[in-house]
Amino acid sequence: MVLQTYAQRLWGVVTVGVAAAMLTGASLAQPFTVKNVQIDATADSAFEAQRQAMSDGQLRAALILIERLTLPEDRFEFDPEIVTSDVAAQLIAGLQIANEQRSATRYRGELTIEFDRRAVGQFFDTQQIPYVESPASPVLAIAVSDEGAGPTLSGAWARAWANGGFETSLTPFAAYNDAQAQGAISVSQALTMNESALERVARLYGVQTVAVVTAREGAGAVRTGGNLIRFTDQGAVVEPLPSVAARGGFAEAARRFVTEREDVWKREAVVRDTEEAELAITVLYGSLREWRRLQSAVAGAALVQDARLDALSRRGAVMTLVHRGSLDQVSAELAARGAMLEEDADLGWTVRSRR
Repeated sequence: MVLQTYAQRLWGVVTVGVAAAMLTGASLAQPFTVKNVQIDATADSAFEAQRQAMSDGQLRAALILIERLTLPEDRFEFDPEIVTSDVAAQLIAGLQIANEQRSATRYRGELTIEFDRRAVGQFFDTQQIPYVESPASPVLAIAVSDEGAGPTLSGAWARAWANGGFETSLTPFAAYNDAQAQGAISVSQALTMNESALERVARLYGVQTVAVVTAREGAGAVRTGGNLIRFTDQGAVVEPLPSVAARGGFAEAARRFVTEREDVWKREAVVRDTEEAELAITVLYGSLREWRRLQSAVAGAALVQDARLDALSRRGAVMTLVHRGSLDQVSAELAARGAMLEEDADLGWTVRSRR
């Protein structure tokens, strides 16, 4: 069921399968989507119970989004009571309801809410709260746990990642599914960071970065670790993942891991300087299809306020960008969209496909 008072846009949950796991394009608009909001209300009538449940769910989803896109210190003077149910409703572009249960006096369900990027941006600007407008590059999470019978790719730790909804976070994660990927990588290959196997899986899922995230439960807490490998033009780069300890089981450990990654990204990507600047770039490509993809990546970037095409040839295009934020921030957002912003000694600033 979709409420008629909102835009009737239906969008499916990202499925994790080899063919359907092209995460790079699918998740770029996802940070403005809040999933798995449980709603439950009791009232004198079924209609009133549903109205109360929906109002409460929309308000909680709006507060989740505000916390997701901002840093604690920037919310220090922000009064959350400013966000009423009516304000939350004005920020919504569409919603879906799942697992509905209703009686004469009670209504329960689960909301997935898509917020309007422009309306949310206007709200933050009005409240003078710096916020992050775009996600980091997507990562494939290969969850390995030792739950008593030896290391496994399909235990409770893997299910925590599959069910966490982390593809909508500011640091989007897809969860590796060993059954659907037909055993594309073994436990041993994952734990030893086998480069060729990890690169093969990265290509299957359409990402350039893979995190092998390990977990072990003991003494009332789940402790995580692992490594991250990023495939670049210059080769593979491996870096250790920070360890996380969490009480509350594997699901809480996965949530805390992603939350800490989000916090790091927010500190890098939050835009505090709202002044606009111009940047001349040369877009380099080898085909019309590549040009269209790069043009879409540049023009669709959240930090790019305007993208003017000045000249076009068979192998390159000259554009003038009006952008917010620093060049490093613009570069990071374009990289997440599959485009590399680099300075060339002869051409100046260039944009080309990530390889």
